[in-house]
Amino acid sequence: MIPRYFGKTDSPLYGVYHPPTGTPRNSGVLLCYPFGQEYMRAHRAYRQLALLLSKAGHHVLRFDYAGTGDSSGELEDVDVRRWIEDAAEAVQELRDTAGTATVALVGLRLGGLIAAAAAEGRGDVERLILWDPVMSGTEYENELLTEIEAGSPFAEALHSGNRLTEDGVLHYNGFSMTPRFRETLADLDLLEIRQAPAPRVFHVVSHQTDQSMQLRKAWEVHPGYRYQHTPAPHDWNYVDNFGGILLPQPVIQAIVQWMDG
Repeated sequence: MIPRYFGKTDSPLYGVYHPPTGTPRNSGVLLCYPFGQEYMRAHRAYRQLALLLSKAGHHVLRFDYAGTGDSSGELEDVDVRRWIEDAAEAVQELRDTAGTATVALVGLRLGGLIAAAAAEGRGDVERLILWDPVMSGTEYENELLTEIEAGSPFAEALHSGNRLTEDGVLHYNGFSMTPRFRETLADLDLLEIRQAPAPRVFHVVSHQTDQSMQLRKAWEVHPGYRYQHTPAPHDWNYVDNFGGILLPQPVIQAIVQWMDG
């Protein structure tokens, strides 16, 4: 693993590059994180996915969006458009590092929505992996608001401040979405993308929903689209009674196998 900063000198992004440890392939894989607590819960799974992909010979880069993790900036100063630009910046960084003409993007939950938006209209994203993606920004926000209204015991125990304030800031599990962030998030909708945004798309879900079935129906006419239901732990805000995070091994293995295929 090689930590690095890249991008603009006045607002660098932080990433971790995993060079191939197996027989090198002419292949780069960019991992796009989800948001907030889901970022923290998914960190271990993403690290293992990166290690397994590098072992299979792929060049892998995982990175933090502006205002998150070790990247520059503050969360209240960024929006989703900036994160899509960050993903594009990371694509170029990976291509330059790996020396490849094209790359694959992996996006989990909100990261899937961002990866799809970043891939759309580009010619250098050959594969897109959507892992339990949220179908739209509006759906994702409604999901958080429903959790707040329901008063999740885990969320309330750690973050009693979960709320939508009068000034339009949505606070959830220690992270906040400004009105500008929420507005740009609402612009994203996978179902409005009429054609799959990459030549090959792997849509893998750990649990099936009406929304995932809608996307499958919309995109299955695309010859490079593949849908797979792989049962595994999927509640990215869940922590067991011992503080452990369930690792979705079946999905991780499915992604590695699809990349090998």
